[in-house]
Amino acid sequence: MGAARGSPATPRRLPLLSVLLLPLLGGAQAAIVFIKEPSSQDALQGRRALLRCEVEAPGPVHVYWLLDGAPVQDTERRFAQGSSLSFAAVDRLQDSGNFQCVARDDITGEEARSANASFNIKCESEGCAQSPCQTLNF
Repeated sequence: MGAARGSPATPRRLPLLSVLLLPLLGGAQAAIVFIKEPSSQDALQGRRALLRCEVEAPGPVHVYWLLDGAPVQDTERRFAQGSSLSFAAVDRLQDSGNFQCVARDDITGEEARSANASFNIKCESEGCAQSPCQTLNF
């Protein structure tokens, strides 16, 4: 008799468990995932650099960049290249701070932010040594 009582209860628990787990599983599948996150790196004053960002999402996403929490505007010197951020010439004044890649799902409004990344800007010339960046000795 104990098995007879337990048998009908088990099917009732499984659908309830499925109903509870389904949103969790569906949420995990719909999440924005960073395939490549930007990382902090050394950069030379006036030289090219690239902060990589690549995301995977079930729907269309819009990727943009923040610098110390403020949106980065594209210029000829610093611009989005796909989902990465490209620098034609790193500038110690304009590129100091924490960059963050942000991906936003255009349909759900879900947003994901990467870890912070920054530049350790170094100088190649003596004239640059008067600035707060480091001088390289060759």
